[in-house]
Amino acid sequence: MSAGTMVSGLRQRFLGLCLPPLLFCALDATLTLTGQSAEYWQGQAAHVKEVSPIWHYLLAVHPAAFVAGMAGWAAIFVVVLLLLPDTLALIVSIVVVLGHAGGVADWLLHQFRFGYQVCNGLFLLAAVAIGLGVRWGWQAGPRETPRFDRMPQIWRWTLIVVLVGAAVYVFLWPRPVAS
Repeated sequence: MSAGTMVSGLRQRFLGLCLPPLLFCALDATLTLTGQSAEYWQGQAAHVKEVSPIWHYLLAVHPAAFVAGMAGWAAIFVVVLLLLPDTLALIVSIVVVLGHAGGVADWLLHQFRFGYQVCNGLFLLAAVAIGLGVRWGWQAGPRETPRFDRMPQIWRWTLIVVLVGAAVYVFLWPRPVAS
C-alpha cells in the first residue's frame, strides 16, 4: 500500500467513522455546559446537573476539567476508530453517536415545548450522520437492487413522499401532550 493510498484511507475513515461521533460528542458537551445552573457558574459545585458519574465528577471539579475530559474521550475514540478493523470500527462509531445522541436528548427533552419532536429530529440527524458516514466515508453501498426499482418512478416517489410525510406528521409535527 502506498503512502498516498494510506493517507486517503485514513482521511476517508476519519470523515466517515470519526466525524459523526465527534460532532455528537461536541453537541453533548456544549449542551451539558450550557445546561448548568447559575449557581454552578458562581462556583457552587453541588449544583452540577449531569447524570453520567464521570462527567458529573469532572464538572464538580471544574468546567475546564470537564472540557479536558471530553477532549481526552474524543481523542480515545478517534484513535480506537482509526485502529480497529472495519466492522468493529463501524460498531464503535455507531455506539458513540447513539450514546451522545442519548445525552443530547436528555438535555433537549425538557428544554423545549415540543421536546419529544425535537428529540425525534435529533435521532433522525443521528441516523443521517451514521448513514452518510457509512456511505460517503466508508464508500459502502447496497449489495442488491430492491425489487421496487421496477415500479414506475412517479408511483414509487409518490408512495415515498406520502409515507415519509405520515411519519413526519406522527413523530416530528409539534403538538402538545394530551393530559
